[in-house]
Amino acid sequence: MQTRCVIGGGGPAGIMAGYLLARAGVPVIVLEKHADFFRDFRGDTIHPSTLELMYELGLLEDFLQQPH
Repeated sequence: MQTRCVIGGGGPAGIMAGYLLARAGVPVIVLEKHADFFRDFRGDTIHPSTLELMYELGLLEDFLQQPH
């Protein structure tokens, strides 16, 4: 497997960096040590500024359709 960019960590910053790089055409791999996303690993809240960013990126509608 070849890539131009490896991101260590699939938290909010790592996932967003990977998404933006991939969207720009950069081959990227995000490495995450956790096998799943149990509640103790995820954040418990979503701030309004995060929702605004997701809207600007065209991700908000799909996100809001997910069960939570």
